[in-house]
Amino acid sequence: MSEAREFRLQNGLTVVHEYTPHTQVLSVQAWIKTGSVNEDAKNNGISHFLEHILFKGTANYAPDEIDAIVDAHGGRMNAGTSKDYTMYYITLPVEHAAVAADVIADMIFNATFDANEIEKEKPVVVQEIQRKFDNPTYDMWQDAAADLYAGTPYAMEIIGTEENVNSFTPKMLKDYYASHYHPKNTTLILTGDISEAEARKLAEAHFSQEAKVAAASGYSNKWKPADIKQEAKIYEKEVAQDYLLAAYRVPATAPDAPVYEVLTEILAGGEYSLLNQELKYSQGLVTAVSAGDMLSKNSGAYIFYLVTNPDDSEKALSELQKLLASFVKEGPSDQELEKAKNRLTSRTIFTKERASSLAQEIGYSYTLDIKDYYHTYNDRIRSITAADIRKIAKLFTTEALIYKTIPESPNR
Repeated sequence: MSEAREFRLQNGLTVVHEYTPHTQVLSVQAWIKTGSVNEDAKNNGISHFLEHILFKGTANYAPDEIDAIVDAHGGRMNAGTSKDYTMYYITLPVEHAAVAADVIADMIFNATFDANEIEKEKPVVVQEIQRKFDNPTYDMWQDAAADLYAGTPYAMEIIGTEENVNSFTPKMLKDYYASHYHPKNTTLILTGDISEAEARKLAEAHFSQEAKVAAASGYSNKWKPADIKQEAKIYEKEVAQDYLLAAYRVPATAPDAPVYEVLTEILAGGEYSLLNQELKYSQGLVTAVSAGDMLSKNSGAYIFYLVTNPDDSEKALSELQKLLASFVKEGPSDQELEKAKNRLTSRTIFTKERASSLAQEIGYSYTLDIKDYYHTYNDRIRSITAADIRKIAKLFTTEALIYKTIPESPNR
């Protein structure tokens, strides 16, 4: 069985290759160690805006030519910005590997930052910012992030603010790009039907460009969020149901992700999970329930999200807390634990059948410097015990931050 192999180019860029024979495709992905984690109040949103601008012209490709050339070679392309990273990917037939490598390398090293293109893109991103308010539960989600990560860059929104976006100049973008989109801050992932020797040749041919400035520092900074204690926040909106968010601070970080994933699978992983069976089917208190961790490099949260009929959210919250208290005390049954492990390990196997999904798993793990998350995931999952789950679940004995979006009062 193939496994990911890591090597480094002379300019400091990290390359990770995994050979998946007989797939006839290649996924080329560049993961950059920057997102809102590297921003401040004045430039919040610059990582996301920069992602847009890199499609608007490079040394070798005119604006709007990038998507066209990838499509012409049968490829799929996309990009994304998170709090911890920005990534770009192209997946296409392996015979066009050089096209994918050339396009992504030109984007991450040779963007042109045409002033006209920058100004044309600003209203596009501003419209994205405005669209978020179409979601009636937006306020409670954003306030939850601001409270959970208070005093850290994670409290800021990835998309930034209208004021910031409109203030971005070519020089601001170039300076940020030069130091953050740096070979030493970049991990190139190559997964698919090429050998390690071919992968090395491809990487060296397209990604060996030397940087002109020093790499930005600060990506590995650690923060301790400020303690927030508060009454439940309630938002009245034009909705027909109650929406409830209960957020717990997670003391651990991304390396513990497998344990949290097993916990989530037991609690809310599908129709037969504990919370669905109890809150939705047995008691009829919710129309939907979900749960999961939000883990960053050095802080995190665990979120429960419930949708109830009007005025049922308080009772649903009470029952949720009772179920969690019982779960902390008793832990999962052997059967619940085994089913959760089987579902997660099976999902991992299916993920590895697709070059693009495989590359994303590698990119995430290597960029956040949690390589074991990729290399030993199934072994970690299999080794988790009921005691491990109970230990993690003790976070539910701490005080949750509560947010509710409810129908507007008829008197308003």
